[in-house]
Amino acid sequence: MSQYPSPPFPPDNGSTPPPPPPMPRPVVIAPAPARRSIWPVLGVGCVVFVVLAIVMGIMLPFLAMRGGGGLERGGNIGVIDVSGQIHSGGGGLFAEAGADQPIMQLLRKAGEEDDLKAVVLNINSPGGGAASSQAIAAEVRRLNEKKPVIATMGDVAASGGYYIASQCRRIVANPATITGSIGVITQSITVHKLLEKYGVDAQAITTGKYKDMMSPFREMRPDERALIQEMLQDTYDQFVKDVARGRHMDESKVRALATGRVWTGAQAQKIGLVDELGNLYDALDLAAKEAGVTGEPKPRFLGRPRGLADLLLSSSSRAPIPVRAPGPLPSIGTYPLWLYQGSITGVSDASGRP
Repeated sequence: MSQYPSPPFPPDNGSTPPPPPPMPRPVVIAPAPARRSIWPVLGVGCVVFVVLAIVMGIMLPFLAMRGGGGLERGGNIGVIDVSGQIHSGGGGLFAEAGADQPIMQLLRKAGEEDDLKAVVLNINSPGGGAASSQAIAAEVRRLNEKKPVIATMGDVAASGGYYIASQCRRIVANPATITGSIGVITQSITVHKLLEKYGVDAQAITTGKYKDMMSPFREMRPDERALIQEMLQDTYDQFVKDVARGRHMDESKVRALATGRVWTGAQAQKIGLVDELGNLYDALDLAAKEAGVTGEPKPRFLGRPRGLADLLLSSSSRAPIPVRAPGPLPSIGTYPLWLYQGSITGVSDASGRP
């Protein structure tokens, strides 16, 4: 007899045996997903950003030209901004406020546009490089021979800013505008005594005795000081003569006023440096009157981007007045005393930029 019991048999009564119980489903354990690296996603994002930056760099100049950077149609009085510290610089996408070349280009184009009957210079500048201010003033003088050019002054229109305004047909200033400051300045900082204190010796090898003039590592010689004073005096004489010619004043009277001091707009009107008191809209009315335009003047703002270009380019077109270290070249730009403690000058460096 087997030691294992036989399975029970269903009773032989003709009935169908019940089906066997279903087999349990096998448990399938899914493998954990592999961790994906974030670096490919970041790489694609950087590539997309670079491509968009390149496309925008190509398109923004055209947007600016269509939105105000050029001479869009409409309006009979052109308005050109002269803001920030005046310096030698070109135009383009990242042009700084106060660069001379874009301003001169707009003045030339305004003279060629027949629809523009007059131009208003909206000046808000403490001055800057002597040569740059002089170059813009020359273009203003040429344009004023074709059509009226009116200057309107904002917070500050001093030194180089006034140099440019003086070549306009009329000058409108706010009563509280800081203006004037007719003069030339250059300055340097010497550190030779500080270096001597710590035993530091600086040496220069030059091809001429004036090549390291105004070096911060030694004291200035009397002959160097006389040479610099002669150079500044010549620049000053040019400044005075141009102001006298533009304002139709005796040169002796301008020279008496050209002590480097500043005036308010109301004070400047009393001494003949300003014609009328008012704001931009008063200057527009005056420009329309000078040009014989009937009806309300319609300003056309030149050089101001609009729309998307305005959003992305406004930082450069409205750049604040920078404070820069003094250098060896003359400047006719002086910051107003009420903005800073002391008179900080915008002196150009060897590149001609302030």
